[in-house]
Amino acid sequence: MKMVDVYDESTNEVVGSVPKYDAKEIAEMVDRAYAKQPEWEKVPLFERADILYKFCALVDENAKEIALTMCREMGKPFNRAMSEMTYSPNIGRANIEVGKHMYGSILNDTTPGMENDFVMVKHEALGVIACVIPFNYPVELTMQKIVPALLMGNTCVVKAATHAPISVKMICDLAHEAGIPEDCLFYITGDRDDCTKALLRNEKIACIALTGSNEAGTEMIHNAAPTIKKVCLELGGNDPFIITEDCADDPELMATAIACVGWGRLTENNGQTCASPKRTLVHRRAHDTFVKGLIKFIEELKTGPATDPSSDLTRLVSVKAAEKVEAQVKLTIDQGAKLIHGGKRDGCIMEPVVLDNVTKNMDIASDMEVFGPVIPIITFDTDEEAVEIANQSKYGLSSGVAVKDMHRTFFYIDNIESSAVWINGTSALRHDDQPFGGCKQTGIGYEGGGFTCHEFVRLKTAGVCGVSPKTNTSGTVSDIYEAVNIGEEMAAVQKLLAEEMKK
Repeated sequence: MKMVDVYDESTNEVVGSVPKYDAKEIAEMVDRAYAKQPEWEKVPLFERADILYKFCALVDENAKEIALTMCREMGKPFNRAMSEMTYSPNIGRANIEVGKHMYGSILNDTTPGMENDFVMVKHEALGVIACVIPFNYPVELTMQKIVPALLMGNTCVVKAATHAPISVKMICDLAHEAGIPEDCLFYITGDRDDCTKALLRNEKIACIALTGSNEAGTEMIHNAAPTIKKVCLELGGNDPFIITEDCADDPELMATAIACVGWGRLTENNGQTCASPKRTLVHRRAHDTFVKGLIKFIEELKTGPATDPSSDLTRLVSVKAAEKVEAQVKLTIDQGAKLIHGGKRDGCIMEPVVLDNVTKNMDIASDMEVFGPVIPIITFDTDEEAVEIANQSKYGLSSGVAVKDMHRTFFYIDNIESSAVWINGTSALRHDDQPFGGCKQTGIGYEGGGFTCHEFVRLKTAGVCGVSPKTNTSGTVSDIYEAVNIGEEMAAVQKLLAEEMKK
């Protein structure tokens, strides 16, 4: 193991250092987690829950320190980092509450010939979970994975992102402090090839739980295929926010729409959010008023250091990330869009960009996900056209609609292809208990209070035959087998055994 420094790319200052493991060390961690898992699963559920409650409390106690670390290593505005530190342990507690009350079941006597059997279904852990964490919500997405995984009796190996590894390590350290055994939870960083070979393709890994890009999700499926691992994938999004004709005649509703786009796309992590209003669809009658109000909203935002509580906008995670956004903006302009605000880049600091005259045939209007503070405006004339544009993307994570008319409201709820539709709210909203996941190519499985617990267990059927007589038959095994036409041979064997026992 060697140590590597982590830098704040806006200042080039060293934030701290983390261990970097090679393939051999990672494989050894997986071996230890695999060996420990059966023992951990035998710990009573209430004891595992108590340890995890203590863990969530420790996260609460250390919130400010971890938030400041997030600000420095990946540039999240301090207020948003503190918000993440508030809801992350709440998500953990929500999963604990649901996981504690995930009951098994007793099957009814619906199958002829099995009416005298006692058949139950119970939950069992999957085994070792590889948790792959992105940079943008390092604390939330670590908690989303490790709390339900550990609660349900699994062990975990957590791979942190290159640009946000310290805050993830702080979370894992607190879990150990709370009482999670060392061999139940491992933290790693490492080279891509080492992690792929020793972790993702390791036959002792039962499940890969990833939050990341669609490209990363495709890679995870390939890595899982040789050993038929389960995959839980929370991937990208290109969420539409639809500003309906209702906004043209309702100043209050228009103000709501502007706030939804401005907050959800800009001040919520500088646009680096999978569920974010990345495409703004505006009814032609509402267009001019919306653009004027949006520019005013942006001009009132304050750009500054991530650690400054008064900063609304800070920086992107890296210079490379900002350069990619800059190139995507240029491509969109080359395709015919008009730049009406912003566009300047200084290192990893990206000025908010507003692009008008975006048409539905441009890349940004369908499948090009822009991970930065860019607002493309697409004009439409009818609700049907708005839905058509919204649904033309391969993504289906979330969506938002500014609307007043009730018929129009349910038209959009029923017809937008996404796992969530927020009426008069930004698609960046996320309820702790909602089944957060996408349709189409946005992912596989769901995260949220209790939903993740279900992803990290398998079902086992246990049947005890002939112990629960409910009929007027003799209840013997031979009677039951004859009832389901297994054959006279079994009855003959039973008769022979009975005669031998009498001797």
